[in-house]
Amino acid sequence: MLTGRDIICFSSIDWDFNWQGHQEIMQRLAAAGNRVLYVENTGVRSPRPSDFRRLRNRLSNWWRSYRGFRRQAENLYIFSPLILPFPHSRPARWINRHLMGGVLNSWFRSQRFSDPLIWTFLPSRLTLDVIELIPHKLLIYYCIDSFRHSSPAAGRIEASERAMIRRADLVLVTSDGLADHCRAHNEAVHKFPFTVDYGAFETVREDPAATVPADLASLPGPKAGYIGGLHRWLDSGLIAELAGKLPAVQFVLIGPEQEPMDALRKLPNVHLLGARAHGELPRYLKGFDIGLIPYLVTDYTQCVHPTKLNEYLAMGLPVLSTPIREMQSFAERHPGLVDVGHSADELAVLLERRLKTLHGDSEGELRRQRIELAEKTGWDMHLEEMCELIERRIDEVRPGDEASWLERLSAVSHGGRRRPLAALAAVAVLWLLLFAAPSAQWLGAPLVVETPPAASDVILVFGGGVGETGRPGSSTFERSGWAAELYNRGVAGKVVFSSGFMQLSRRDAEDMLRVASADGVPARDMILEKQAANNYENVRNCLEIMQQRGFSSAVVVTGRYNTLRTRLLFETQLNASGLPGATIDSIRLVPPPESIFFHRDSDRLAQLGAVLHEYAAILDYWWKDWI
Repeated sequence: MLTGRDIICFSSIDWDFNWQGHQEIMQRLAAAGNRVLYVENTGVRSPRPSDFRRLRNRLSNWWRSYRGFRRQAENLYIFSPLILPFPHSRPARWINRHLMGGVLNSWFRSQRFSDPLIWTFLPSRLTLDVIELIPHKLLIYYCIDSFRHSSPAAGRIEASERAMIRRADLVLVTSDGLADHCRAHNEAVHKFPFTVDYGAFETVREDPAATVPADLASLPGPKAGYIGGLHRWLDSGLIAELAGKLPAVQFVLIGPEQEPMDALRKLPNVHLLGARAHGELPRYLKGFDIGLIPYLVTDYTQCVHPTKLNEYLAMGLPVLSTPIREMQSFAERHPGLVDVGHSADELAVLLERRLKTLHGDSEGELRRQRIELAEKTGWDMHLEEMCELIERRIDEVRPGDEASWLERLSAVSHGGRRRPLAALAAVAVLWLLLFAAPSAQWLGAPLVVETPPAASDVILVFGGGVGETGRPGSSTFERSGWAAELYNRGVAGKVVFSSGFMQLSRRDAEDMLRVASADGVPARDMILEKQAANNYENVRNCLEIMQQRGFSSAVVVTGRYNTLRTRLLFETQLNASGLPGATIDSIRLVPPPESIFFHRDSDRLAQLGAVLHEYAAILDYWWKDWI
């Protein structure tokens, strides 16, 4: 077991939230003689009205603490940071990074935290930013959730999670699905599912005086029970079907109602008892005849290892589950301990069969095996194995590293002071470059990312003046004519014209189509996208068309000085959308070779304004987190 270490835990849940592995691990490490600072969840999405209670609790925790810090137990401290609740805003992240970094550095100095281990469950961009400010001995990422499948908001941290996985010295995961995901970016991956405090469950199981709570004991007949959140991954429809097929069985659900369960509440043999304290769960499980894991089979649940499995086993209960990956794998490794069914009919048969054998000799042997397995895989054994792995990894990654933590912190602090000065100097230089440059073309050179045309699936043409002044103009004809020439060369067999602008009563996209048609492009090979109102929508809408048509490569025709912004947009959108077969290298930027607007004899002031407009647009897109 680790001991004498300083540990900072960046958690994905608050300390007072439902008791899970986050709190269990950190409480045990603190009890073993390590100093632990538990940083509560800083979020992966902007707040909603439903988050009011959580925000109120955060304010309350901060108010009754000192600058967000409070002592929970011996060696265990909780930090409830107050930050701007906009995790995907770069300015907000910058502010939050310095807010948290400053407060944490004060904590380190006051408590003499020395070269800590960083243990994070939360792979957000802000967590990465703060970790950069903390000199540390080892970075451990414990991947317990498939963020990309959890929700659209959580999926937005997929890129920062990849960065966290790559940066981590050690990656722990709770399931085989998450192990596959993490090993694509880091070889140091080890599986440790959340498990059970075996001793607490054993005490209740073996103690005749530990009675079943009255609200459960009063229910007649056999009881098939579920403990855990009543969330959107719970197959409430399946439970309703089972309740209808087995009216003599009482189906008991214990946990907070995170999704409406009105349909289940109406059924006579389904009982929603609500949330119960973690310490009360063993007594409720003592009154169950069978433990249920009735999860929907989705991309998300295929990466889940249900903690309740170990809790059921610790009480010796038979387990009935839907065919999620972890449960199927467990049933194959441990025949007879878990029954897996693929439909309500199959599960009903398995449940009835298991109820009939509850008091037979074979069930007694299976009960013994379940209990023994739960003891071997409980938190006591699990954490010992984790700590041995961490100690070995420290020796591999930081052999003999005894440098002063305070010296390194001082170096980081001085670096932090230099960075703002460097940023101010860069801004000053940029200002001089913008206003003292001899020509718009020279000033615009950094905006140009040009690649030679190559055979592709489609030619994408961005109209509406994108890359000049943001207004339609001569670019409509230049770009459509250039696209027609590329089509006639055989570069691609389809052309998409993307523009939502109107010129008087004429649509910009339709004008480009007419020009290309006059230059020999047949109507069957042209596609109009008439909704895009800006460069961001040009890229997004064209990627949707590519996905619908099965295209994975494209030649993009846009203004020369718009090519950098367009490339940045494609990089961001491709990372988010995961277009099959498409990479940034399969998107080739090929602006028209000549531009009337940027001709040397044209209006130099207008040209300079257009280039500055493009720089401003890039800053605006960065501010909006589009690039």
